[in-house]
Order: sequence, then structure tokens, then C-alpha cells
Amino acid sequence: MADVGRMQPAKSPPRRANVTKGGQIHVIKVGTSTLLTNDENGAQQANLSNIARLIEVIAALRKKGDHVILVSSGAVGMGCLKLGLKERPKNLGGKQAMAAAGQSRLMRLYEDLFRVVNLQVAQLLIVREDFSDKLRFRAVRSTIDELIRLGVVPIINENDSLAAPHLSNFGDNDTMAAMTAALVEADWLFLATDVHFLYTANPKTDPSAKPIYVVKDVASLQIGGLEASSSQWGTGGMATKLIAASIAVCAGVHCGLVNGAEPERIGQLIAGNREGGTHFEARLSPDVIGEGMHGRWILALPLAGRVSIGPAGYNSIVKGHNLLFRDVLTASGNFEPDQSVALVSDGKEVARALFRSSCASVTDALRKRADAQPGDKLGLKDFTSELRAAGVFLDAYRSWRQGSHRGAKGEMTGEKIKQLGEQQNVEDNEGSASVFEVVAWATDIVLTSVGAMNEAERVMSSTNPNKRGRSASPDALERKSRR
Repeated sequence: MADVGRMQPAKSPPRRANVTKGGQIHVIKVGTSTLLTNDENGAQQANLSNIARLIEVIAALRKKGDHVILVSSGAVGMGCLKLGLKERPKNLGGKQAMAAAGQSRLMRLYEDLFRVVNLQVAQLLIVREDFSDKLRFRAVRSTIDELIRLGVVPIINENDSLAAPHLSNFGDNDTMAAMTAALVEADWLFLATDVHFLYTANPKTDPSAKPIYVVKDVASLQIGGLEASSSQWGTGGMATKLIAASIAVCAGVHCGLVNGAEPERIGQLIAGNREGGTHFEARLSPDVIGEGMHGRWILALPLAGRVSIGPAGYNSIVKGHNLLFRDVLTASGNFEPDQSVALVSDGKEVARALFRSSCASVTDALRKRADAQPGDKLGLKDFTSELRAAGVFLDAYRSWRQGSHRGAKGEMTGEKIKQLGEQQNVEDNEGSASVFEVVAWATDIVLTSVGAMNEAERVMSSTNPNKRGRSASPDALERKSRR
């Protein structure tokens, strides 16, 4: 294959110095359409040519001192092939069974082919909760770091046989690849597809469609015909790849959309050759720079809902201030307190945030605000006094923000819940329940749109004394004191 060149990385994080020893980190995601093909009779079979060429590309990158993490779909498809099914199962149990049968076949194939180029591989089966929980988030990163130090190629897949939410949603492995790229502070994320580029329209149905070589702002794209996967064996589509690209680029990771049938295009994009595929330029969010791993964790969290904010709210988060309830317009989804939501302004996502309240509470408070009379107390109920009375629960809550959430939920059981409930009922009846205005701390908000990042950087570079300064939540102050 052609010599693999090098494009300058978006950054060189100090944490990686002891891991990579100067090399870059590339995350490559391949799907079922890359791994399987039809024979002359229309029957499915493993696409050994594609897989072998991909492994040659990975071997060439390793020889140059770079490191590769392979995120691979295909367990369900391989299971169908192994057991002789002619089409992908529709029911959840059937998909889980195929994943269980196919994962061992998939890994054996990788083991055998990587051995030919003298590379060792390791399998990691992960689930969404590995990103939602900070301790597990760190554990996954630590494992991948050690594998990279050892020169091993990590092969990551969703634990399809157990992860029911994944099997009922499209494109999860695209998103998981982007989460992985943010997790390990990768230089590049490559998403394999069945076309050479992202196009202005669907090239299969619109002959006037033109290739897009460089994307500077994913949010600005307006492309029709982004349907789901055309493969009977896969679950992804172009729309899910754009979502994945949007996660990666604001974490400072270049993203390349390449044709999985021609993996050599990966090397072309790294070398700066625009004919390799569509290049989504990295734009590291200033909030990731400021908050480090905490900001990356927020980007890697699965979204639980959307919150629309007004102009004043947008200006607040751009300036690095807390988001207030009065600036919230609508809320959708099914999120609970301290889950990740997309902050939307003028119909476009501008940031991601840990939200302090549930969707149901926000919706109820918005309804009451619309019907409010002069003198009514507005906002979201503040349970700080009740949590402080619980004592041990406050400590567990802080540990949730800093690490594992399981302790926090486990402490609030039995008699404590009953006592706090009775206390809250008394305060409700007396009309004395306090409210809080801050719905998202500034240090729990990560800007994701290029426009918002540009405005934030203008604020930071301004001579105005009220320049962008992050309003810190209590746990953010504690994080900084530990650094």
C-alpha cells in the first residue's frame, strides 16, 4: 500500500506523553457493510479482502509509531452467517443470540488476520454505563492506555448480547466510536461507510449531488436523504455518522468519513490529501480545555434529552456563566437530574450540559411559570436542606459527581426517604419550599457549536473586564483543589 503520511494533530495532551511515546492515536470504526459481502449467488460471506486491506493499513500506521483502536460492529451479522440465517432477526432476543454466537467468530477472524502482520489484539466489550459512570469511564481509559503502551490493538464492540438499549437504536457504534475518541484524546476518528464522501444530497438518488471535502461546522450542514443503513445486516446510517462527528470534533478530534471498501483512504486523509474522504475539522471546545477530563466525560455521556434556551441563556453560556431556569424555554426527553442534555438555541445544538433537574420537573415548572401570578415563587424546588439533613447522602452525592453514582442512589433508601418526604410535604403545605435558579453549572456545560466557540473565544480575548470567566459549581471547586 502507499506510504502513510502525517497531518499535524489538533493538540498534544500531556497526559498522553507516557502512553503514545510521540505517536498519534487513531480510532477506526468499521460496520457490518464493510465486514460482510454477497457472493455470486447472493449469499452473505465475510469480506476477507476488505478486512485484510484494513489490517494492512493498521499495520502501516503501527510501523510509523502511531496507535490504532478498532471499533467494530458485525457481531450480529457474523452470528447470522455462522448459524445460516438469511436475514437479520427482528426481535431483541434473536439479535442478542446472534451477537453471542457471532462475537467469537468475529474475534477469531481478527486474531488470525492480525497475526499475519505480527500484531496482537485485545477484545473490550463495553456498554453505555461504562461512559455514564466516572469510575468506569476512568477504568476503560486506563485499560486502553495500558494496551497502547504494550503495542496491542484494542478491538472494541458494544456488548450486544446484554446491552438491550443498543440493539433497539440505530448507529450506536458510530456514537460509541466518537465517545471512545473523546475518552482517549485521539487525533483522528475514521468512520467507514459505503460512499467516498459526504455529499450535498444522496448520490444514489440525486445525480447532481456533489462531494463535500471539508466540514468546518457540522451544525451548519443541511443535507437531505440521510436515510438509515441500506444494508440488511447493519444498523447505522449517514445521519448517525454526522452525530458521531459532532461529538468528536468538539473534543479536539479530527474526523474522517471514508469508504470502507478502500481503507487506504485513511492514510490519505492523515497525509492531508482531500481525495481520501470528507474531513471534519477538529475544533477543541474551550470548555474541554478548561475542565479537562470532566469536559470529555460530559461529551461522552449518552444524551437523555434536549433543553431549548433563549437568547439570554445563550449569552450566559458563551460568557461562561451558569444557566438559569428563567432562560429555559422548553424541555423534552426523559432525563433525570445530573444526566446529559443538549442545549438548543434557535433550533441548533450549541452545548451539552449536566442538568440539575428532571425533565418532568422542568416541564411542570415551565407550566406554572406560564400561569404565574404576581408574587408567585417561581423556579425548581431546591432540596439542599433535605439533603444536608441526610448527611451521608450529601457525601454520597458528591462521590457520584466525582466518581461512581451507585453509592449515592444506594444511600437514599428506607426510612430516610420517608422522613425527607414527610418533611417536604410539610414545607409544601406551608408554602415555604425554596427554589433554585441555576439549572446547569457553567463548569458542567461544554460548548459544541463552532459559532458558540467563536463567540466564547472573542469574549476571552476581549479587554472587557467582564470577560469570560467560568462560574464554578461546588464540586468543580473541589476538583480544582485536588489538582
